[in-house]
Amino acid sequence: MTLRRPAPYNPGMFGLPSIQKLLLLAAIVAAVWYGFKLVGRLSAQRKAEQKLRAGQGGASASDLGRDGGRSRSAARAELKTEEMEACPSCGAYVASGKARSCGRADCPY
Repeated sequence: MTLRRPAPYNPGMFGLPSIQKLLLLAAIVAAVWYGFKLVGRLSAQRKAEQKLRAGQGGASASDLGRDGGRSRSAARAELKTEEMEACPSCGAYVASGKARSCGRADCPY
C-alpha cells in the first residue's frame, strides 16, 4: 500500500479547454441568446395582438367624436384596405373607386 497524495487539481479538467468544449460553450451561448430573442419577439407579438383585440372590441371614448360617431383616426384605420375588381377587358385588378383606363378601346373605365 502506497501513501501517495493526490494531485491538487485535475489538469485535464482545469487546463486549457479543448476545441470541443469551446464549440459546445459557443453553441450553448448562441442557443440562450436566440432563445431570449424568440421570447421577446413572441411577447411583443402577443402585446400587439392584445392591443388590436382591444381596439376591435368596440369604439372607446377616444374614438367617438362629438356627435357619437367615429373619429377621423378610427375612420382612417378602416380605410387601409380597398375593394378591388377585375377589369373586364384586360383582367387586371384595379381599385373600385380609383379605376383608370387601361388603354384598350373596350375598357369601361
